Amino acid sequence: MGRLVSTVLRAQHQLLRGELSACLATNGLDVAAFDLFRHHLLWHVSVEERVVMPALIRALGRPPDDRPGLRKDHAGIAALCVPRPEREWVENLKDLLDEHYRVEEAPGGFLSRCDEVLVSTLNDRVVADIEEHPKLTLAAFRKGPSVRAQVAEVLRLTGITARR
Repeated sequence: MGRLVSTVLRAQHQLLRGELSACLATNGLDVAAFDLFRHHLLWHVSVEERVVMPALIRALGRPPDDRPGLRKDHAGIAALCVPRPEREWVENLKDLLDEHYRVEEAPGGFLSRCDEVLVSTLNDRVVADIEEHPKLTLAAFRKGPSVRAQVAEVLRLTGITARR
């Protein structure tokens, strides 16, 4: 067996943490760095939703118990990547990701479940599927008060609070 799915996803989390920190390294916000980060972040979310979660569901014969919470987090993460970034919203995203990764990486969390369920050749197939997952084409940032209101509503509906 090659690399574990959990190892691949942990490495992605580390890469994303570093990219997000680079966006926030100055008093302002590096918008170009954030655009690259959001491409990588949303690709990672797509991998978890379209590759890893379906493999877990097939292997378990049912959705994992933590799936609703992960999907809500993913919706909030995606919503925060829509508007033209402002430091406050990116800090909200950082807080959300810190908690999301903590939950996924905790003993008994999503990544542990991957190690327990996706064994042997199934693990290898999922890792190959992750590596083959296509890059995403994202729309340009949206801006304006209606966009901020829509994002705030998505966050409210998912139970994620955003600083204003």
